Amino acid sequence: MLTVLVLVGRENEKDLIARIESIPDVCVLSHTDDSTLALARARVLLPDVLVIDLSACLPGDAAAVVHRARGLGLPSELVVHGGDAVVGAVSCDGEPLPARESGPGGLVRTLTRLARRQHAS
Repeated sequence: MLTVLVLVGRENEKDLIARIESIPDVCVLSHTDDSTLALARARVLLPDVLVIDLSACLPGDAAAVVHRARGLGLPSELVVHGGDAVVGAVSCDGEPLPARESGPGGLVRTLTRLARRQHAS
């Protein structure tokens, strides 16, 4: 089971959480619209994936949130999501993940791929 913590703005929360929870073998551990709270929860829950939806970030703040998340040394993949596309992804070891899932529905495809990869391990 791939575990996910989601930082998402309130206006996108219901739709985004529903899409993520519709993916087989994916479980949303927690979600919030507060980046500080999301990172605190991530330190405790240690999700496989931290999804950062741009709707939860002030303009220009997403890079700072990603930087802070990476600075925690979490064993989590970081996936930055905006609109209906993945706009960036970084593995837990700091390497960029392939951005081939950047079109519409990219988040679902990215999380599905990560769940399959985890299941195969």
